[in-house]
Amino acid sequence: MNQPPLPLTVIGGYLGAGKTTLINQLLAGSQGERLALLINDFGDVNIDQRLITSHDGDTISLTNGCICCSLADGFASALDTVNQNAHLLDRVIIEVSGVGQPAKVAQWGQTPGLSSDGVIVLIDGQSIMQRVEDPYVGETILAQIQGADLLLLTHTDLMEAPQVTEVTQWLATKHQAPVLESPVAPAILYGLPPLGADTDLAPVDCLTASVVVNEPLEQSTLELWAKTRPGGVIRAKGLVKISDRSENQTDVQLFGPRLVLRPHPSEQTLNTMVAIARPGTPRAALIKWLNQLNPAN
Repeated sequence: MNQPPLPLTVIGGYLGAGKTTLINQLLAGSQGERLALLINDFGDVNIDQRLITSHDGDTISLTNGCICCSLADGFASALDTVNQNAHLLDRVIIEVSGVGQPAKVAQWGQTPGLSSDGVIVLIDGQSIMQRVEDPYVGETILAQIQGADLLLLTHTDLMEAPQVTEVTQWLATKHQAPVLESPVAPAILYGLPPLGADTDLAPVDCLTASVVVNEPLEQSTLELWAKTRPGGVIRAKGLVKISDRSENQTDVQLFGPRLVLRPHPSEQTLNTMVAIARPGTPRAALIKWLNQLNPAN
């Protein structure tokens, strides 16, 4: 049986935005997912020494099945290590340097054995509006923002509510990607937990709802449905049967306005869609939108 491609998530953001904090959170909260973390400096990652099973040069193996690979020798070398361990892994996460361009790094997701699974750019809410005006680094930061699939606003605990609102609205003028405040649950950032499991898909403050899709959908119907999402929807994802596609189940990912459809290797039939919305989104509107996938009801 062929090994399905590993989803590749890229995490970027300017220096001090909180990338290492997020990496530590993902490592600590992997919940059984075996991650390959490609990072710049082992010293920045808070790895409990008791979890280390081996440390072989540029690779650290952990008891939870995760591995950390140094990017000291470049992406190609680190991804070669990933490929050698692909049968033991579920996901690849790359941390891009503070002055790097994560959207360009995400192009590695087009290589055999990998599939692109989103670009997350962290934004220091306290300083972003000033730093973008900096003649030396402003263009770099703006390019990072405009290459993101999701913008994650950090350090909001040190900001007043009006400032958070101001920065969020300002970001909306620079790029159409959804903006969330950190911290968020890993399920929002990537991946699809086993649908039907009693799994917390979002932070406590977020609203979630799901629906079982009773009949196969046409792709055009799904595309139209995605365009009618309520304003508070952050993300929708699921596994469904699409009548005009050959695979048994299609992995559906809706991230803001971006709809991605990919064949899913599983033979299991789930036919379930999950939606995640911002606090305050009317639950009735969210459920009504999901129920559009069952027009006969």
